[in-house]
Amino acid sequence: MPEFYTNLPPKDKDDLQKTIDKLTTTAYETEYQFNAGEYDATIAYFVNRGFKRASAESISYIIMSQAKIDGVSSREILDKLANVDDAKLSEIITIILNANRYKSSRLGVRQTLTTTETVSRNIID
Repeated sequence: MPEFYTNLPPKDKDDLQKTIDKLTTTAYETEYQFNAGEYDATIAYFVNRGFKRASAESISYIIMSQAKIDGVSSREILDKLANVDDAKLSEIITIILNANRYKSSRLGVRQTLTTTETVSRNIID
């Protein structure tokens, strides 16, 4: 909708417009404030573990926001992830990301199916 500039006083919004504004701006918006050093340290942890910078930022935000909700230090979470190998870390991150996504856009891991060299068949006479 285009904006109109005028010298007239603003009109009061009707109930429909108030509802539209509320649904489009505040429903899925929760603001968190993080310590900048802690946020950078969390990003650096994931970058050092082989994640790209953008991925590390997204994961760091999700981990720190969930830690704030649960009342846990994000450093404590990273300490628990320190001894995990890369495959297990990837699986844990997938679980964390799925917990914070819409159910219609879940992440998954492709499993390669192995086939046996010999084929067994039932032959009926």
